[in-house]
Amino acid sequence: MELIDVIDTQGQVVGSAPRDQIYGQKLPHRIVHVMVERDGKVFLQRRSRHMTFMPGHLCTSAGGHVSAGEAPLEAAQRELQEELGLEGSLVPVAEFVFDDGHHRRIFLYRARMEGPLRFSEREVDGGLFLAPEELGRLLDEPCHPQLWPCLERLFPGPSADARTRWKQSSTR
Repeated sequence: MELIDVIDTQGQVVGSAPRDQIYGQKLPHRIVHVMVERDGKVFLQRRSRHMTFMPGHLCTSAGGHVSAGEAPLEAAQRELQEELGLEGSLVPVAEFVFDDGHHRRIFLYRARMEGPLRFSEREVDGGLFLAPEELGRLLDEPCHPQLWPCLERLFPGPSADARTRWKQSSTR
């Protein structure tokens, strides 16, 4: 059974709970996201169609929950290895709260890495590399809700413009 740290509104660990309880009771917890960059482009993974949450949606390069007793950087390195088969140093980009009625503290990292991507068949159905000026292509794609806030912190200008267009098109 996977245990996830429960946090308070300041991000301090106050306990742990199983994943089902975290989501059933909307307990605040920590999430990591990693953005892999190559040649001025960022890799966005397509979540496996076998995932229970948002199958087929585009998301950050790698990401997931911070397990009980795990540091966010360790979780980010673990997720990068599990989902893409990559290892290397990560640079912190931002720490922020994502709250859509369920409080999550997001830890965003960037990685500039070479080498082949080896997708976890269970979690990843491929993906695509996009340059900041190509983020508008996401307007026609199903995207994980935490993707845009991460892109805005990684590429403040281009992603904000694309997200504005995305919001306008989704309200029509």
